[in-house]
Amino acid sequence: MLVPTGLVASELYERDPLPSIGLFTLQLWPLEAREHAMQPSQFEFMKRRNLLSEKEAKIQAQTQYLAAKFRQSESSIRNYVELAWKEAGKRNGVPAELLIAMMQQESSLRPKVESHYGAQGLMQVVRRWHYDKLHPSESLFDPEVNIRVGADVIEEYLEKADGSLIQALKKYSGNARNYASVVLTESYKLARVAAEAARDVLASKG
Repeated sequence: MLVPTGLVASELYERDPLPSIGLFTLQLWPLEAREHAMQPSQFEFMKRRNLLSEKEAKIQAQTQYLAAKFRQSESSIRNYVELAWKEAGKRNGVPAELLIAMMQQESSLRPKVESHYGAQGLMQVVRRWHYDKLHPSESLFDPEVNIRVGADVIEEYLEKADGSLIQALKKYSGNARNYASVVLTESYKLARVAAEAARDVLASKG
């Protein structure tokens, strides 16, 4: 079984606990203080609205960071970031930041790239090795398909590695030198970018 998300996240960001956890608590505190003065339906609506605003801010901040870094259009990058968040939301222990960092290292966010040994797309998936995760009609040059399959693969490797993110990344990369270190470092940067955006949202709400 996979370890809980929090355990993997602590390994991923061991230098500094994931900032958004604390921000999440701070964000909900003012709402909780007013809970008794509101109808339950009103409280839930406001909580959902604020959480959506925070998530949107994180996605947009990561999009802008990556678009500037790779000199690509925000519209293209936004699609990849949203897909990473979508796939991360389906899984335990696979943060969106991890998937995005892997895409950066694997393909420099180029969806049509193919290696000499047949690795394709954003997460450089080799079809013949992971045919069980694909329908015959699906293309790994489709970002949605590629990110989904790449997320399936790293999730599978995490399970086989008893939740060790470093070991799972080594297996994903074929034990490429410094791969895990580079991916984890970039994951941490993306988490910081998201946390700063969330902090700005909180500040704007007073």
